Amino acid sequence: MSFEKINRRGLLGIGGAALLCTIGDKQYRVNANTDIARLSSKLSLPPKVKAARDNSALTKADVSGNRNEYWITAEPMRWNIVPKKRDQMTWSSLKNRGRTTINAYGYRAWTPGFGKPLTRSPTVPGPLLEATVGDSLVVNFRNLTPGPVTMHPHGAFYANEMDGSYKGWWTDPGGFVQEGRTFTYLWECPEGTQGTWFYHDHGPLTPLPMYKGLFGPLVIRDPDETPPDREYFLAFHNFSPVVFPQLRQLLWAVNGRAFTGNTTNMRAKVGDDVAIHVYGADDDLHTFHLHGHRWEENGVIIDNKTFGPADAFRIRFIEDNPGRWLYHCHVLPHLHDGMIGWYLVD
Repeated sequence: MSFEKINRRGLLGIGGAALLCTIGDKQYRVNANTDIARLSSKLSLPPKVKAARDNSALTKADVSGNRNEYWITAEPMRWNIVPKKRDQMTWSSLKNRGRTTINAYGYRAWTPGFGKPLTRSPTVPGPLLEATVGDSLVVNFRNLTPGPVTMHPHGAFYANEMDGSYKGWWTDPGGFVQEGRTFTYLWECPEGTQGTWFYHDHGPLTPLPMYKGLFGPLVIRDPDETPPDREYFLAFHNFSPVVFPQLRQLLWAVNGRAFTGNTTNMRAKVGDDVAIHVYGADDDLHTFHLHGHRWEENGVIIDNKTFGPADAFRIRFIEDNPGRWLYHCHVLPHLHDGMIGWYLVD
């Protein structure tokens, strides 16, 4: 186990060598060897969490509009950042990057009542959550990780107790879902919430669970808008050796993978109406650049968009340029250390 209490002077001296976790009024330095279960044992249960019972019996009166219901778990897993072990663009081996199969966390979708998992394992990012304006999102969440984690949405409307965030003494049960416990979130999607968003852990161990993979895409659709022919969701983020000791260096990722041939291959045909949703799931500034293409934003034609942590946006265009194209972050160290992929147009 490796974690220690630090003071403000220690905080200023950390730099990129460790991460911080705030528990109560104390901050702890955490690294790749941190025992999350023992770190979690230092947490005091907030009064509302201690008194909580299962809240899963939401009635029709609780839910406005259509009920879009999900059953989601958070789980530990083994995750390979570079499953094909090479970069297709240069056809070079990536063995010098260290062992790229890591002990991560992921969200996973299940059939109703947590009957059967819908994927072979959890994933980074987690499953797409979607609704239309006027709907409600009902998310039945079960925590299977060794420490308390949550789900916190961007974009949607929710009551205070459905926030999914840790607030110390004032924390609601949804902001501190203990191992083996279930909480049901209700998030509403009234007019004005339409757009590209995402969700992530916001529990008492923040930011460690999010760095380990607990985030995913969320979209609220405009009912008057025609659906695109092709649609993709891309998370820009990184995997750090501070969290994953087997890595020899930080890897920049798209949707949990790094380097061409491993990251998401986007595909389209000439004439397709293409929508690409992009969001930032780490602490860095990125750009989204798509070779051979451009799109309009506020009356301006662009082909490279800058975004920061937790920013999310959508680009949309009619495909008119066939070929094998690259998409990537134009922060060059990010590009060359994995944040790049293929867009293939027939």
